[in-house]
Parts: sequence; C-alpha cells; structure tokens
Amino acid sequence: MSANNGMNLYRGCSHGCIYCDSRSRCYHIDHAFEDIEVKENAIELLSETLRRKRKKCMIGTGSMTDPYIPLELELEHTRKALSLIEQYGFGCTLITKSNRVLRDLDL
Repeated sequence: MSANNGMNLYRGCSHGCIYCDSRSRCYHIDHAFEDIEVKENAIELLSETLRRKRKKCMIGTGSMTDPYIPLELELEHTRKALSLIEQYGFGCTLITKSNRVLRDLDL
C-alpha cells in the first residue's frame, strides 16, 4: 500500500485508454503498458500491513490499474484483497470500467 493507502495489485492495464496517467514515465513501467505485471506477493503484504495498522482508513484501488482486468478472473487477487479489507474492518474505494465488479458485491 502507498503512504496514502492506495493499493495496486497489478502493474499495467489492458484497457489501453490513451488518456491514462498511469502510462506516464514517472511510474517507471519499462515494458508495454498492456503487458500486465502481477504483484505475486501483494495479498500477503496487504494482510501484514492491515494487521499492523493502528487506525482504520479507506483503502483505494483502481487509480493506476483497473482491478478487474481479464486476468483477475483467474487470479482473484482483487477478491482476496477485498476480503482482507473487510476482515480487518477497513473501508474501500474502487474504480473500474468492468462489470466484473459485480462478482464481489457480497464483499
């Protein structure tokens, strides 16, 4: 998680939006933006971070990469992260262009 409680489980995005700020060089993505990098240990790191956090807060996701890219159907990182956020009693904001978010309405 970032210092401002932002969370990105993937690097890069398959939407290909030309206006996306995440394509900026300042984020040091040195490969084709549509070639998604998976943060393999993101769920474990999130669990540890939430366990140690003393103050409850809102956790945001979707600003840098849509959390419901097609790869999410296989990996379910977003669902696992939302489950942890709920388990530890935090709130969440989520930005997506995908109707795949409907899968996780129960969380």
